[in-house]
Amino acid sequence: MKKVIKFILAVLGIITLALAVLIISFVLKTVSHMKKQLNGFDKTGIEISQVQDGVYEGKSETDLVKVEVRVTVLNGEISDIEILKHECGLGKPAEEMIPEMIQKNDVEVDAISSATFSSEVIKDAIRNALRNGIHQ
Repeated sequence: MKKVIKFILAVLGIITLALAVLIISFVLKTVSHMKKQLNGFDKTGIEISQVQDGVYEGKSETDLVKVEVRVTVLNGEISDIEILKHECGLGKPAEEMIPEMIQKNDVEVDAISSATFSSEVIKDAIRNALRNGIHQ
């Protein structure tokens, strides 16, 4: 009877180890893919003074994060940023960087460390919105 129990425990241990390896592989592959998507964003700086006064919408997405924003520019400054949509899993804290963007009049603020991917997608959506108002 002890041999049967040991065998069952050994099989369960092997199954558990195999599942752990599969889960870790999936997570690493997903993170790598997300990084590639983020690297594809146009991170060219936006000179806010070149953006006409107005209200502009922008969006950005990766496989796991989708963002839509509305940005208001008044007198050459960002006066408001609204998050219209933020599908993100655990990335909700990234929205905390919005007041700093308005205060600094700049999209390029530090990402929120617990929500790096969402932070970068939000910044990209805001850049896309602001590009809609650049003097041509």
